[in-house]
Amino acid sequence: MSSSVIIADDHPIVVAGVDSILRNHHYDVVARAYDTDSLLEAVQEHPCDVVVTDFSMPEGVHADGTAMIRRIRALRPDAGIVVLTMLSNPAVLRSLLDMGVAAIFDKRTNLRDIPVAVHAAEVGRCYLSPAIRRLFQETDHVSEKDDVASRITKRELIVLNAYAEGHTLADIASSLGRSIKTISRQKRSAMGKLGLQNDGQLYQYLNGARYDGIGAGAPPRGICQEIPQRAPTGPGTPEASTPEPGEPDPDEPDLFAPGLTPAERDLTDETVGPDGTA
Repeated sequence: MSSSVIIADDHPIVVAGVDSILRNHHYDVVARAYDTDSLLEAVQEHPCDVVVTDFSMPEGVHADGTAMIRRIRALRPDAGIVVLTMLSNPAVLRSLLDMGVAAIFDKRTNLRDIPVAVHAAEVGRCYLSPAIRRLFQETDHVSEKDDVASRITKRELIVLNAYAEGHTLADIASSLGRSIKTISRQKRSAMGKLGLQNDGQLYQYLNGARYDGIGAGAPPRGICQEIPQRAPTGPGTPEASTPEPGEPDPDEPDLFAPGLTPAERDLTDETVGPDGTA
């Protein structure tokens, strides 16, 4: 027995195209509609397995968009819904899935794939056009990075960026005027937040995922600063003055505790919590 389908779009050529393709795949098209009013009327009058509808149909008394989808769901709770759209707003697209839409079909793609979307909706599976799937993946990646940025502290970002550039913990501690113990603790804290358990996983993460500046690239703008670099020395360059032990280097900015000597800064290490924050 053929599955029954209702098709709706305010462009008759789209309705005709979907109708032709689905009939060729042995679907029974029981109604065609061109606005929200005729669509909701058809859904109410014709039992169907799947409703294929455009998301935006401004003509008609009834509202289109999400209000229309909710109405279809209320009228035919067991019918699968395929939404045709050119939307590129991931929040709106995700809200369709939350409302029970089974398939989202990008109207800019070839209609020959519409039977795949209809079949998915018929059997209760999810279908997303490749472009929409990529959009979701990109937004998920950005959200993941934003989430990491909200959890890793500024100090930890500085340490990871320096570590990614090849600095040893001793180098980082010396450059920042901190103890190796503190730098090591901040590195471990950042790794824990990233779900990394050892240096091998950290190197793989820095070389692969390359979280917005945690890696060989530039540090995140407005969040992280580069490890201060000392002026080059050697033939032809002015000899830099070397501060006495315990005396702050006037050429090295203090990123964490301005005005404190390295010895005083070491005393503040004990107040740094396990997450690297003071």
